[in-house]
Amino acid sequence: MKTEFQNDTLTIFIEGRIDSNNTGETEMQIMSELSRNPASKIQIDAEGLEYISSAGLRVLLKVRKQLKTSLPVLNVSDEVYDIFNVTGFTELLDVHRKMREVSVEGCEVVGDGAYATVYRLTRDEMIKVSKYDVTLDEIEAEREASRKAFLLGVPCAIAFDIVRCGDSYGTIYEMLNAGTLCERINADHDRLPELARSSARLLRQLHAIDVPEGQMPRASRLLHNTVDKMAGEFTPEEIAKMHALYNAIPEENHFVHNDYQPKNIMESNGELMLVDLGDAGVGNPVIDLIHCYFVLVLLGHGLGGGTDDEIGFIGMTYGDMREFWNIFIDEYCNGDKEKVISLQEKLKPYALLMYMTVVLSHPLMKQEYRKIYIEKVRNEVLSRCDEMMSFNWEI
Repeated sequence: MKTEFQNDTLTIFIEGRIDSNNTGETEMQIMSELSRNPASKIQIDAEGLEYISSAGLRVLLKVRKQLKTSLPVLNVSDEVYDIFNVTGFTELLDVHRKMREVSVEGCEVVGDGAYATVYRLTRDEMIKVSKYDVTLDEIEAEREASRKAFLLGVPCAIAFDIVRCGDSYGTIYEMLNAGTLCERINADHDRLPELARSSARLLRQLHAIDVPEGQMPRASRLLHNTVDKMAGEFTPEEIAKMHALYNAIPEENHFVHNDYQPKNIMESNGELMLVDLGDAGVGNPVIDLIHCYFVLVLLGHGLGGGTDDEIGFIGMTYGDMREFWNIFIDEYCNGDKEKVISLQEKLKPYALLMYMTVVLSHPLMKQEYRKIYIEKVRNEVLSRCDEMMSFNWEI
């Protein structure tokens, strides 16, 4: 039996056939490895496993009970997975099928973002390949969020399996015959008002979806996670104020996309569909509006000094981003001008906080900007903390 100890994780490789003829020996070997290699995480690699009987399954169950934590079983073949599944062990153990290997060499790039690149794989499939150090857990969470959103009636691409793509992971989605709203607007600027209004109507429909308890994670978790990443930049008191500001937004049970903007909205055969649902959750719709303001207005003003005709990071000019927002928020508020003005006054400081914390935690953030942005948060957000805590978020 081969083992590997790396990053405080003990991987035990099991192979061949495990049945009543050798379960005693297998159990002794595994228990011996556990006693000799104390680790914070134990996992089983079953890539070489050809068959496992009920006796072998009980050995793995005994290991899990001794660990008192989950026991990941990785790289399980389809044939062996069927054994785990039919016996109910996929619910007792953390069983993962062996991922197929996929190459994107020569494939057309159909989308490129900060954390992933999307390639056309076949006529019917596209693959979203992660960048940087995105973990498998994060990839699986995104796929699950897409699946749950689809079941709730959210118009989005159907997610299939997770695969290996070189040194990264990728998720297979159905290939949409579509283009982003950014692409549509760049191709025909006259369509901007129409697309801004239709995307606002779609967001209202999404916010009308009541998500059953426990179906999706809280949308506000990402706000707090981003604040936690700023612990080295701000004092504990300032971090506490940021958490308090986000806690002041009442929790609700509506669908929240958490990254709703023209680059993540696609038009397919005259209908709008969503992509990049990895951060989707349940919460207060105002979280989506804060994010929209952050992307379309704050970035649309070009905090880095961009001009109206300069292309921003989402693929639209700064001028078009602001124009899109003005039409979008008017439609979302059903043309109520007073509501639009009042809402924007409340969105701005929250969007500034979101903007600064997201930018400061981005892997490509330039160090020379950090001090400037930190002071901006202090002067324009934290100084207004008491006022912001009293905002009425009824829309």
